[in-house]
Formats: sequence, structure tokens, C-alpha cells
Amino acid sequence: MSALSGSETVSTLNGLFKEVYGDDVKQLIPSSNQLQQLIPLKAGAKRLGNNYHQPVVLAWPGGFTMAAASSGAFSLNSAIASTMKDASLTGAQIVLREYMDYEAAARAASGVNAFVDATKLMFEMMQKSARKRIEAELLYGQVGLGKVSSSSSATSPTVITFTAASWAPGLWSGVEGSEYDIYNGSSQVNTNAALVVSSVDIDARTVTFTGNNTDIAAIAPGNDLYFRGAYGNEAAGVHKILTNTGSLFGIDASAYNLWKATQYSAGSAALTFNKVKSAVGQAVGRGLDEDVVLFVNPKGWDSMMTDLAALRRFVEKAGGKGQSYEIGSENIVFYSQAGKIEIRPHIMVKEGFAYGLVKSNWVRVGASDLTFQTPGYGGQIFTQLQSYAGFDVRCYYNGALLCEMPARNFIITDIVNP
Repeated sequence: MSALSGSETVSTLNGLFKEVYGDDVKQLIPSSNQLQQLIPLKAGAKRLGNNYHQPVVLAWPGGFTMAAASSGAFSLNSAIASTMKDASLTGAQIVLREYMDYEAAARAASGVNAFVDATKLMFEMMQKSARKRIEAELLYGQVGLGKVSSSSSATSPTVITFTAASWAPGLWSGVEGSEYDIYNGSSQVNTNAALVVSSVDIDARTVTFTGNNTDIAAIAPGNDLYFRGAYGNEAAGVHKILTNTGSLFGIDASAYNLWKATQYSAGSAALTFNKVKSAVGQAVGRGLDEDVVLFVNPKGWDSMMTDLAALRRFVEKAGGKGQSYEIGSENIVFYSQAGKIEIRPHIMVKEGFAYGLVKSNWVRVGASDLTFQTPGYGGQIFTQLQSYAGFDVRCYYNGALLCEMPARNFIITDIVNP
């Protein structure tokens, strides 16, 4: 006997989904996912085979001829053509699954209001979780989420303390129960089972993991944490692109200077305005002539607020006796030789780094932004679980990040916050 009867079918659930949400859930990008807002997905980019191709300029035309006055019909030097190559990249895929049991589905299928009550939180949480995963990948794809400073135990559970430079609170909030892999360079350490988060202490920079005892005993300082199954399957993120010195997207940065981003060291000290200006000046020498958005860790933001003394500006609120004042700032904007520099705090930026991005130099390409329309299934959102009494709901993303002019963008390294 079927657990669902009458109108309580896959077709009804899919129909109710369209009635409530339209063809898809409205895509609202949370404010914490700033890279997705700054660099929207460019669908339908030029494709060749399975790859996306973007022409980039790596060297300017150089066939100049110099001559003094009254040189007559002087001969011309040969043309030296500009160098252009196709950057080739492939969109990485992310799929998130969630289940709805038959009982919840039966209640949801009784009407639009019941469907809203049963699905609103599920779809909202799926969307927020997937957006957070995409943001983390846009930042740290191919480099890892954090570097081990120490591991407390050789058996499960173990408390891993991360290095301060590699710690970002936004990467570890709300991840209890999530699964991770750990790597020593290119070698996977947890070859027996995934590591599972049991608790997080943001202030102490620690995450408690459970897992196979042999895997946990092999954890060592310098190892890197990745999302489960991400290593080798994720697109390059901002950090990877801005620190690249070799071949990336089919172009060798050691052969073409403009394919290598500007790198500036904070000298193992706090981030200050003078250091940001120095980093900008270094990038200007390599072609930067546009506005920049600088993403910093919240602690780096605090250091810069102190440096700026921004709290000296008071905004009075009406109210007479006992009136209050507002102090502070949501972002910092100053003008440099390159143009406007907007400094934004980002909870997923690691403490030891800051990223200066020229918006017009970046493009995000892919087959699909986040969607609940599973490829190949048309408008079908709910599908039957084959061996369980319930339905499967999925959201899907396919994308990759490219910087067309890395030299004009910069990374600040070796930041040590007070």
C-alpha cells in the first residue's frame, strides 16, 4: 500500500512548489556572501568542449621606433605583436541534498498553506547553506579551509587548533555534523573515514572532530582541512588565483608577469592604512588604475578602525534629554592614487590575509547559479527515494572564478592582529 494516496503525489508536490515559489526559490544572497554579490555568475560564457575560454592580454604591442627630429624617411623596426591567450577553466559542481519523509509530504500536499509551513524552513536553510559553501569555495577553492597548528589526541575525538593566519570564523560557524578531509600536501591523511565536526570554539580557534583513530593519529601540524571530497574537485578561489606563480587556467605566470597578482607583506604585524596604501602603490606600478574592494578579516577591520580613529564622528539622534549617539562604520572608503579603495570586513576571510579586488577584472562563469531545478529533470523538484519512505530534494551549482588581469589585483599576507 502506498504511503501517499489521492492528491499526495510527486506531481502534486512539484505543482505546489511552482505555485508557492514559482519555477524556483527566489535567489536571495545573504549579505555575508559578498563575493557572490560582487561577482555575479555570467551564464552562457564562451565554451569549447567541456571548458570555458576567456581571452586575456598578457603583453602589450612592442614594435616601437624612436627617431630624432630631422631624421628623414627613417626605417621602422619590426612589429612586436601583443600576446593574447585563452584562459581555460571548467565549472566545478556542488550538490546539496535534503530529505522529506512521506508523513511531512502528505501533510504538505493538503494545500498551499500547509506546503509553505512544511517547506519554507527547509528550502531557506538549504539555500543559505549552499550559498555559504559557494562563498567558501570562491575564496579558498584549491587551497584548503584552515591549517593545523596542533591536534590534542591520537584517538577520536581530537581537538584541532588552527593557525591564527588560517582562521576565519565564518568558515566554521554552524558546521556541527559536517564532514571534512585532511591533507598533507597532496596526500590524504584520513584514508579510512571522513572527519566529522562535533563542536567549534570560535574564540579559541579550535574544532573538535571525531573519526577513525588511525586517521586521527596521523594528523600533524601543517596539514590542511578541506570539505569532504573537495580536494581535486573544486575550482580555483581568490586565494589560489592571487598567490599563483605557476600555471593556472592554461597560462604560466612564470612566463607572463601580468598573469601573476601583486603580493604585499604586512611584515607579521597589524594591518594599517599605510600598508594598504603601499600595497595599492605596488599594484599601481603593475597597471592598477581603477577602484578596489579590499576584503579583510573582522580583526583586521578592527585594527584599521583604530588606525582611522573613525569613532570621532558622532551622529546625533533626536530625543532631547537622554538622547543617544551613533558611532562607527560599516565600511571604510578612502581615495588613493588608483581611485577609490573600499574596505569591507568579511567573516570568511582568514586572519592573516586581505584581498584587493578590481571588480571589472573578475568574472564568474558556469552552467548554473544555485537552483532547485535539477539538470535533466525539467521542473521536477521532488523525487522518490528508492529504498526509503520519503522524497529527495536537491539544489545545484556549477561555476568557476577567473581573474582576467591578476597583476592589477593584490593580496596582503603576513597580517598578525593585536
